[in-house]
Amino acid sequence: MTGNLSCLLRSGRWLMIYLALIVMTSNVKALEIPGVGTINLPSFKYGKLKRDRDVNHIFQTYKVLPDHKYYTTGQGDIPYAIIGIQSKYKLRPGIWNEVELTTPLLRAWISKMDNIYGYPPYGSVILDDNGQQIGIWYSSKQWTTVIIEENNEIAILAPETPGFRGGN
Repeated sequence: MTGNLSCLLRSGRWLMIYLALIVMTSNVKALEIPGVGTINLPSFKYGKLKRDRDVNHIFQTYKVLPDHKYYTTGQGDIPYAIIGIQSKYKLRPGIWNEVELTTPLLRAWISKMDNIYGYPPYGSVILDDNGQQIGIWYSSKQWTTVIIEENNEIAILAPETPGFRGGN
């Protein structure tokens, strides 16, 4: 009995993920569910990351841009990613921790990230749904989800845990 319940719950989770993916990649504005009614769905606009040599140089030379707010995500004192968001945008709270970034702090983080992660970090621009730059990204993971909301609010999902270099 427990095995059947576990299988049913797993199948239900995958069904919800599948439906969410269909909705996110289609132009569906509402779902009609028999016995429940119509559920209006939010419409999202998506941005993206684009690898950029200039952004990589900004991070590798420890430059802190004056018109950006900086955030990190990760465990401990080595970030999985560092982002700088243009001041006119507001990052949705939750996943990212806002930091007062200084050149010495950035230098320490970059050095640690370069040495510990299995794939070297690289810089990218964060683009909105119209291809306009809204921020910068530095991580060994080169993909994420960027959601553009109303009133210059954005949500950026944290990258997955990067791989670590192994010892002998």
